[in-house]
Amino acid sequence: MKRRFFNAESGLWKPLGVLGDLLMLSLLWGVCCLPVLTIGAATTALYDTVVHVLRRQDDVLFARFFGTLRRELATGALSTVLWIAVISAEYLLYRFLMTSLPEDSRSVVLIAYLVLVPFFTFCVLGWVFPILSRFTFRAMALNVTAVRLAFGNILRSAVLGIIAEANFFLALAVGPALMVTPALAALLASYVIEPVFEKYEHPEGEREAEKP
Repeated sequence: MKRRFFNAESGLWKPLGVLGDLLMLSLLWGVCCLPVLTIGAATTALYDTVVHVLRRQDDVLFARFFGTLRRELATGALSTVLWIAVISAEYLLYRFLMTSLPEDSRSVVLIAYLVLVPFFTFCVLGWVFPILSRFTFRAMALNVTAVRLAFGNILRSAVLGIIAEANFFLALAVGPALMVTPALAALLASYVIEPVFEKYEHPEGEREAEKP
């Protein structure tokens, strides 16, 4: 039964099959992110495929990925624009602080800013596109719900922030890591997120239009 790109059942081939799936999903995600506006939909598709194919093995990798990508393209694009605006504003504030703060306090403030602000952003972003993969939302309601879940699950959000930041900085330090880290980060995040989603899902596992 060919449910995954590399279908291996046991022995050495099983971890190699998982690695192959991670590589393929990371490649698909990277290519689909190139238009920029598709980053949100691609990330939604990545998370959804990791959960339903790598973990549950209940669908075909390519069919699941591209089906989710097409379905969530519009909402994902609007959310991408929103978060690009947020991150751009954070960067502009950083530049302002660099030029306006006195030199004796600049380094401490800037270090605190660079540690806390991106981390908070990653904590919330860690929920946005996984929520979209499972529930039906308009863009604004999606992001409001992500903020609510981030604050309502502080410890889980902190773990998501650590996973996202580690993925980001590892990719900056070791470019080839991008061949596997996006899908690996999604896989690790799924173990943090799925227990929360289970409380809100329909008993038959259908997508719901209700807010968590």
